[in-house]
Amino acid sequence: MRPLLFLILFVLLSGCVVAIDENITDNETSVHENETEIMEQPQEQPAIETPRESLSTFRNSPETPSEYEKSQLSECGDVSYSTLPVDLNKVTEITPLGSLGPPGHTFPTEHTFIHFSAGGTTTETHPLYAPGDINILLISFSYGATQDPIDYTIYFASCKNVMGYYNHVKELSPELQNLVDDGKCEFQGETKTTRCNIQTFEPVKSGALVGRVGRLQGNFDFGTFDLMKNLTFANPSRYGIRSLHIQCPFDYYDSSMKEKFFNLIARNDADQCGAVAQDIPGTLKGNWFYGNSRADMGTDWDKYLAFVNDNKNPSTQVISIGGVFTDAGKLEFTPKTSGFVNREFSHVVPGGNVYCYEGISMSGRVIVQMTSETELKIEHQTGNCGSFSFTNPTIYKR
Repeated sequence: MRPLLFLILFVLLSGCVVAIDENITDNETSVHENETEIMEQPQEQPAIETPRESLSTFRNSPETPSEYEKSQLSECGDVSYSTLPVDLNKVTEITPLGSLGPPGHTFPTEHTFIHFSAGGTTTETHPLYAPGDINILLISFSYGATQDPIDYTIYFASCKNVMGYYNHVKELSPELQNLVDDGKCEFQGETKTTRCNIQTFEPVKSGALVGRVGRLQGNFDFGTFDLMKNLTFANPSRYGIRSLHIQCPFDYYDSSMKEKFFNLIARNDADQCGAVAQDIPGTLKGNWFYGNSRADMGTDWDKYLAFVNDNKNPSTQVISIGGVFTDAGKLEFTPKTSGFVNREFSHVVPGGNVYCYEGISMSGRVIVQMTSETELKIEHQTGNCGSFSFTNPTIYKR
């Protein structure tokens, strides 16, 4: 009898353990389902224990992967991209980094422009492909930003430290559209009928269709930033993470593919892909700010001011004005190495000297004086640089 009694007790106790285990499993499933709903994470979660705080509802920088996400990405090599984003036979030209078009692009642009046609001439669109094995990080979109009904931006990670983005995408692939349909807007006040940012971490294979570009705009943006490479700005604290690490996207292809892009760039300079950060601390050259404006605030464009080289012809210098002290615009000229008129920006340093600039692209003159290494006075006036002095200057800082 005693062996039979032990057998009965063992069966009863085993049943209790199974029931307890099933309850624990159900609870864990419920928690993970809730996290997935909040996070918009892919359905296949890594088979490792992950602290809840590593799965935050949004990244500190939406365009860069979290530390947890980085742990899921590959190490970076010399080549991150392996597929052309579009059929380059359809491309008419590529605008290098550093383009100027105030007020929207008062500072040198952080991306290249890939052109198919002149704006407003055709509604044709072209397939857009993943440039390598990537993970989609963010899909951002808004209505009415350009002459086309909707514009998407696709941010992606190629490896732990190299991120890229396509801007002015006119249509998403069915797979990416599903991510948008199933996702939720991350910022307060956003809706899917106005503007929206949707976080994801979705793997996409090299060469996979991600959308279509062109339409009335006729071009799209291709940008890349590398967290292991730093740009030099006079005051880095005014910039977001992406701006501090911008690189030429074509440098992340092998040499033969890189050459295909460069053949479409018209720039008479050794740095064929252009330049973004042109600050020379202690001189006039580079970016300046009105008040407390920041380079990572999309609402501050009119408060920017830049003294930089032209991105297609670096022998020409440009005063790029977002607004405030005069209308947005550009004053272009050929710099001089002496005197106080149209002086090379890098030669202008703090002191009592006032410099005057005039050119063919803007009427009147602009006069400037550096009052310290981080502050200047500036004014736009009528007339040329025959005789000049301040009457009502505006202060900019770095």
